[in-house]
Amino acid sequence: MGRAMAHSLVHTQTVSHSDVLVVETVAAKRQQLVDEIDCRVLEKIGTEISQFTGVVLAVKPQVSPSVMQEMVPHLVADQLVISIMAGISTEQMTQQLNHEAIVRVMPNTPSQIGEGMSVYFATPAVNQEQLDFTQKILKPSGQVLAVNSEDAIDAATAISGSGPAYIFYIAEQMIAGAQKLGFSQEEATLLVQQTIKGAVLLWEKQEITVAELRRQVTSPGGTTEAALQTFTTSKVDLNFQQGLQSAYQRAKELAQNS
Repeated sequence: MGRAMAHSLVHTQTVSHSDVLVVETVAAKRQQLVDEIDCRVLEKIGTEISQFTGVVLAVKPQVSPSVMQEMVPHLVADQLVISIMAGISTEQMTQQLNHEAIVRVMPNTPSQIGEGMSVYFATPAVNQEQLDFTQKILKPSGQVLAVNSEDAIDAATAISGSGPAYIFYIAEQMIAGAQKLGFSQEEATLLVQQTIKGAVLLWEKQEITVAELRRQVTSPGGTTEAALQTFTTSKVDLNFQQGLQSAYQRAKELAQNS
C-alpha cells in the first residue's frame, strides 16, 4: 500500500519524485522503485528522514515495534507521522515513537488505481497545516474522509477496508450462478464485471438513494423481485450486516492484542 501511495503521489505530480524517500530492506524492490518512479531509496532508516515534512509508516504490524524503535532518534518535533498500519493505535504509536503528531489511516486496495477510500483520525497534536498535508498525501489515491473518533477507524476497517473483498465475494457468486445458467467463464465474468461497474457509475450520477435505485429495477412480480424475495427469506441482509459487525469486532480485538 505504501508503494501504491508513492506511485500516486509522483504520477499525479502532487510531489516531485526527488521529494520522495522510501526505506525498503529488499534490494530488488528498491531497484523497482527507482525504475518505476525514480525516487530516493534507502536500505535502512537514518538521519535523512528528519528532513521531511511527513513520514509514512507502511509496514506490517508485527514488525512495527522494531521499525518505530529505529525511527525514534531521527524524528523531529514538528514532523507528522502518517500510519497506514492495521491494528496499531495512535496511543501505541505515541508511546513507542515518543511523538505526538500522528495520523492513523485506513486505506483500501483500490488506492492502487487512484480509486481508493481512505479514512483517517488525527491526534490533538496535529495542527491545521499538518491536516492539509494529510489531505494532500491521501487524495491522489482516491476519496478521503476525516473522522473524530479512533473507534471509527475500526468501523471503517469493517466497511471500506475489507469492503472490496465483499464485492469480490458477491461477484464470485454471480459468476458461479451465471456459469450454472450456461455461460462460459469468460462470458460470466464480462456480464458480472460490467454489471457491477455500471451499477456503481449509475449510483454516482443519480441523486437518489440506493434503495430507490433498487426499487426502479424491481418490477412487481418480475425476475428481480423473485431473486430479492429469495435473498430476504434466506436472511441475506441480516447475515451480511452481521458479517460487518464481526469484521468490526475483529478489528478491535487486533488493536487490543497488538
